[in-house]
Amino acid sequence: MASENEEKPKLNIVKLSKMPLKLVMDEKFLRLSPDDRIEDLIKGLEHRTCAVVTDEAGKLLGFISVDEIINLIVPPMDYVLVGMDALKEAHFDWDRPVKEIMNPRPITLSPRDTLGYALGMILETGVRQFPVVENKKVVGTFSAQSVIRLLRVFAR
Repeated sequence: MASENEEKPKLNIVKLSKMPLKLVMDEKFLRLSPDDRIEDLIKGLEHRTCAVVTDEAGKLLGFISVDEIINLIVPPMDYVLVGMDALKEAHFDWDRPVKEIMNPRPITLSPRDTLGYALGMILETGVRQFPVVENKKVVGTFSAQSVIRLLRVFAR
C-alpha cells in the first residue's frame, strides 16, 4: 500500500494522447500463414481478439478480428452465440484456409502513430483492432483493450 507521501501517477489525457503506439501496442500477437486452417485460427484466438496473416518475412497479407469471424457465422435460430466456445460449436467449415476469410486490406497503424491518432481511428471507423506495421512488416497489434490496459496502470 502506498504511503501518503508517495505520489500516484496522474492521468494526463494530453500526454497520453501524444504517447507513441510503440509503448502501448501488443508485440505478442497471433501470426498465421494464409494456408493455416480456420480451426488453427480459432484455437489461437483463445485469449486474443485478432490474428495477423503474414508471409514468411513478416509482411502483412491480411488481418482477422473476432468481430469479423462472428459476422461470418449465422447463429442457429434456437440460441445466441456467446464467446469462443459457441464459435467452436457452430456449423462452419473449419478446414478452410484463413486466406478465404481474412481482410486483405486492413487499416494499419504505425508504431510512431500517437495514441490519440489511434483512438481517433477507432472512433472514426468503428474498427477496434488494427495491425501495427513498420517497413511493410507487422510489429504488433493495437486494440481498444490496449487502451484499457494502459488506463488500468494509471488508475492504480
